[in-house]
Amino acid sequence: MLDLQGSSITRPYAIQNVGVTGLQYPLTVGLHGQTFRTGALWSLGVSLPASQRGAHMSRFVECIDGLGERPVDLPGMVDFCRHVSGRLEAERTRCGVEFTWFRRVKAPVSGMESYNPHLIRWSVDWFDSQAGGNSKPSVDLQVQVAVKALCPCSKAISDRGAHNQRSTVTVSLTAPASAAATIPSVERIVAMVESHASAPVYPLLKRADEKFVTERAYDNPVFVEDLVRAVAGSLSDMPGVESFRVHVQNHESIHAHDCFAEITSP
Repeated sequence: MLDLQGSSITRPYAIQNVGVTGLQYPLTVGLHGQTFRTGALWSLGVSLPASQRGAHMSRFVECIDGLGERPVDLPGMVDFCRHVSGRLEAERTRCGVEFTWFRRVKAPVSGMESYNPHLIRWSVDWFDSQAGGNSKPSVDLQVQVAVKALCPCSKAISDRGAHNQRSTVTVSLTAPASAAATIPSVERIVAMVESHASAPVYPLLKRADEKFVTERAYDNPVFVEDLVRAVAGSLSDMPGVESFRVHVQNHESIHAHDCFAEITSP
């Protein structure tokens, strides 16, 4: 059958990244001793030499489907990206998958349990060792954590109460692909972020829990700047972290805009 991907081209430009994005396909995740099947959002791409007209797009989906129900963890994502690279005969391959991890949590007073969602993204940048050059395969872990932040200024100037907001903290860790197994666990990252906030957030709270969370936040006010610096400081001291980026966004309760702060490691 005619294969136009291999036909002649009129513009001899190499393409750094071409592939599929926004692909929804199931994934079996292996995380913290848990195995769960979930819907995932995929993005896969490869480099394309100037001599080749097109990439074989169907092979991306074939590779994902080939995983079947086999559990995949972060090191397994590196192996998967290496497989995609070989299947498409690419010098450079970029694979990303995004999914939600539901963490079982207990309310602070009642002890009632519920699921807290965390958006997780694994990304791998793979280079063919035969292609030469100084670039090395790398892996990126991204975790989103929702917490509560209470404004220190509002508390200081108000006779009663203080405004507070839900904050979204996004932590991104980057390391060589060979070190994927030593990157801190998602569970550890989440616990660390929550420890620096005014208070954690919970899906299920009874009245005694609400009182506890409200008072804890009031006793631990933090600016968006305080929160991003505290998280960055803990990451700097955490074994297995080579480089990081922390982004905090406060979804403001009394302003018509949000606030953010960001730190990237040197």
